[in-house]
Amino acid sequence: MHKEFSLKSLADWDEWIPQIVDRLFPGAILAISGPLGAGKTTFTQKLAAYLGVKEVVKSPTFALMRAYPLQHARLHRLVHVDAYRLEKEADMQALNLEEELEEPGTIAIIEWPEQIPYWLTERAERVIWLTIEPKDGEERLVRWEMREAGE
Repeated sequence: MHKEFSLKSLADWDEWIPQIVDRLFPGAILAISGPLGAGKTTFTQKLAAYLGVKEVVKSPTFALMRAYPLQHARLHRLVHVDAYRLEKEADMQALNLEEELEEPGTIAIIEWPEQIPYWLTERAERVIWLTIEPKDGEERLVRWEMREAGE
């Protein structure tokens, strides 16, 4: 499935986030691409708030990974990874993300998935790709791609 939509402002995420959440499932990996300042962390904050995270979601740039409890019927935990600072793909092993995703109701958001292409390819059936392309001002073009069952 492929979708493309335009955001005129940050408030427009509010329209699209419920549709994205409807496609999330325990063990899903949401891979978010875009240049610096595109809005990857902003999207993650809005998604986390929609899913009931009570604290402010911060970019895990230096920590590499943060986890948040969710208040949602089927999704109970969000693991937020920033792969920007990973020097090599093997560094993903230290995060134990596969084990984190085994926790019931856990989903992951990975910013800068370009840093770990092989790791994501091995889990392609669980990956939802979201690319954010800045336009003028707050405007963004968003591409969303995921495999359908049987693909």
